[in-house]
Amino acid sequence: PLIKFAADEERANRPERLARLYALGLALDVGTALLAATLTIAAAFLAHGLGWTSISPEAALIYAAAMVCNIGGTPGAVLRLAGRFRVVAYVQLPANVMRAALAALCWWHEAGLLAYMVAWTGAEMSYRLATLYLGYRTLRAGGIPAPWSIPGGRLLREFPEFLPFAWSINLATMLRTLTTDADELVVGALAGPASASMYNLSKRIVKFSQEIGTQIQTVIYPELARMWSGRDGSLFRSTVARTQWVLTGIGILIILAVWLLAPWLISFGLGTSYLPALGLVSIQVVGVVFTLRAAPGRSAVLSMGHHRLILAIAATGVLVFYAVMLPGVLLYGAAGASAAHVVLAMTYAALFEWTWRHHSRAQPLAAASS
Repeated sequence: PLIKFAADEERANRPERLARLYALGLALDVGTALLAATLTIAAAFLAHGLGWTSISPEAALIYAAAMVCNIGGTPGAVLRLAGRFRVVAYVQLPANVMRAALAALCWWHEAGLLAYMVAWTGAEMSYRLATLYLGYRTLRAGGIPAPWSIPGGRLLREFPEFLPFAWSINLATMLRTLTTDADELVVGALAGPASASMYNLSKRIVKFSQEIGTQIQTVIYPELARMWSGRDGSLFRSTVARTQWVLTGIGILIILAVWLLAPWLISFGLGTSYLPALGLVSIQVVGVVFTLRAAPGRSAVLSMGHHRLILAIAATGVLVFYAVMLPGVLLYGAAGASAAHVVLAMTYAALFEWTWRHHSRAQPLAAASS
């Protein structure tokens, strides 16, 4: 939401108003981070009191520390709008190196789960705080006052559409976790932990190949928001369409590469005991081309301000996914869940394609605030 609304405000060239917008975003970041951490701790103690001991309250307390620092939305928007994509990419590198080094240390000393969680949490907190600092420096370099120096009164009145936009997008993200995280619990419950572990591995391999779509969406979204705000409908449509075709071609190359190289990579990289994941990877990677093609369409719909449509598409995707997944897992095990991911990717690609094309042609010169 910050990228969308800041793109609208940039044309007015009012640093004070931009600072108030970022202050609203930061308040939402901090408030939801504190709420999430509190709910996590409360749920863990409640579950522990009811006899569910597989997750300890100590683990929840450690993880909650990372959630409190999860305030990367506002500084991330600042960096992306300023075109500092290299910083966005590289700021994660030291944290990942730290995470790997600490995990190796835990392994060397045969530490328990809590030690691994402390290592992960420390690295995550350092990454989030570094992003916050870099975002502040970028604002200062642009002559925009620090968000925390802005009085908190009447921010929501100044930007009445901000909160509905934010809630819609976050609800859509929450619904998507039902297909990216909760699905493993379903596979484990219906097909057993061995199938769930192979399913998890195949998802991670495929997710690695989808990262290019995530990075391109990170870059293209601020520019699309500016184009739509500037009423440049022709350039907007051509940019989205060309990006989609480029990503479609990359997706096809990824499918061919995975089909050819995955057996060798799994055998020599992970070991022959992981070869059962090969079939799942071969199925799931088909969805990559549709996932990549859907990414620019989603950015386009966001740029036009149709946040409720994104929420509706997310809800539709969840329904389609579980309609295919539940019978698929019962009949074919984890392969049924992998097939459901392909159907989900096709559904998202089709819905985003129709939505962005229809609305960009129906309102080629629509003001972003509409």
